[in-house]
Amino acid sequence: MRSELVMALRRLLFVVGLASGLQGKTLSAQTPSPVRTEATRAELETIAAHPPKGMSAADLAAVQSRLQNGDFAVGDRILIQVQGETTLSNTYTVGGNRTIVLPSLPPLSLVGVLRSESDSVVREFIGHYIRDPQVTVQALIRLGVLGGVAKPGYYDVSAQSLLSEVVMEAGGMGGTGRMDKTTVYRGNTEVLDPKAVNLAITNGTTLDLLNLQSGDNLNVGMDKASGALTKVQIITGLLAIPIMIFTITAIAGN
Repeated sequence: MRSELVMALRRLLFVVGLASGLQGKTLSAQTPSPVRTEATRAELETIAAHPPKGMSAADLAAVQSRLQNGDFAVGDRILIQVQGETTLSNTYTVGGNRTIVLPSLPPLSLVGVLRSESDSVVREFIGHYIRDPQVTVQALIRLGVLGGVAKPGYYDVSAQSLLSEVVMEAGGMGGTGRMDKTTVYRGNTEVLDPKAVNLAITNGTTLDLLNLQSGDNLNVGMDKASGALTKVQIITGLLAIPIMIFTITAIAGN
């Protein structure tokens, strides 16, 4: 019985040591994509024809896809303001066939349209129905702002926003928020680690220059001090179990 307890204790110590080793590993800083979210067609064509040194095949394929299919996906939102036309001034959601529908006007297709072209495309479209319209268009990015902020959720923000402004949009930092532990994820892929995020904040880099896209998640870090204390308590409790069993067994043997 005593040998079995010793073996159990050894296995437990191995698991604890392995978990601690994994927890101590750090991520290296990623390099943001060299392609802007609001890049012009001329910029994308230049990159496609002469890819920058070190550009990944995935980034190059994304550029080629943008040139062919445009930037807008279902669910994207566009803020349109038409001077003197309150019924047309609104935020519109891109529909299932990648169109937007303005009141009393036919659908406008955004297939093949880049974000940088949306202003001129919408202005020209409205110009068919209103003489010399004064139109302002802002293609928004829908970002998840999660973790250590006051109001976690999804927000539609301008591509010219700073990461710090996006955090303020979500109510600012929460009581346990840590910007130095903040990451950006696209699906399950980390596109910006804490080092890259903090560099972007220090340099005042916009979402456009970081090439952030709708659906990306800004995961604001949280202070884990209280969580670390809980882990210590749990590990201490686990280590005490074999000793407790040994003591009970010894007492029962007497």
